[in-house]
Amino acid sequence: MDQTIFIKKGSQLAAFLYFNTIYFNKSSKAFSFRRQYSSMKKIFIAFILCLVLQSSQAQLLQLQDPVSSKNFNPEKYAGIRGTPLYQDKWIHGSVVTAKGIYPDLELKIDLYDNIVFFNKEDASFELLDPIVSIKLFPKWPDTIQQLLFIRGINQMGIKPEQYVQALVGAGNIQLYRSDIKQVTEMSEINVGMIKTFANTSRYYIRKGDQFKLVKLNKEEIMPFLIDKEAEVNTLIETKKLNLKKEVDIIQLIQVYNKAQ
Repeated sequence: MDQTIFIKKGSQLAAFLYFNTIYFNKSSKAFSFRRQYSSMKKIFIAFILCLVLQSSQAQLLQLQDPVSSKNFNPEKYAGIRGTPLYQDKWIHGSVVTAKGIYPDLELKIDLYDNIVFFNKEDASFELLDPIVSIKLFPKWPDTIQQLLFIRGINQMGIKPEQYVQALVGAGNIQLYRSDIKQVTEMSEINVGMIKTFANTSRYYIRKGDQFKLVKLNKEEIMPFLIDKEAEVNTLIETKKLNLKKEVDIIQLIQVYNKAQ
């Protein structure tokens, strides 16, 4: 009787020790997993913080104001009629340079000498930083309507320092306009030779490796849209688009790009 009780108690003790061993092992594994998960979580949080800090540093670049000791000499173009500027009035805009982004400036673009001026306390100063692109907002504070000017194109007679307007700057087909300011001379009676700024606009289309000078007409625009000729013709008829008008060609190309 006593021996039987001893065997039963021994079996219960062995079972207790066995199940406790299994539980301890599982608990150890669970603890190890939680520790690994905690470490991974810390690494992930550190990574996110790094990204936030980098983003904050990038935002700080946007807070800098351009510094220039070179102001505009109003006598520079004295005696020449017309204007070398894209527009005579100040236009709100932003400038992307090699150093960063200047987001809140009043700007004028000199298309004759390819210079950008910013307004500082009602005085014109030349922006000396190497400029990549410019955005103008002619109806500020509305930022939906914007004009984008870029530099760096070196094709079809365009020089890298020239400012070219990207009418459609993204998509399979891109449309650009180059406004060239030139000084012409004319003889006027009782006045003599008169110098005048004359503006010439040229249009370029980029599609893949093609970059071509085009005229605004159906014959020169349609070859770039031939792969969707039926849809394009339907849009032209439905919207009554005139392919001699810049605004209509922009609309046509934008719709074509969205359909890709």
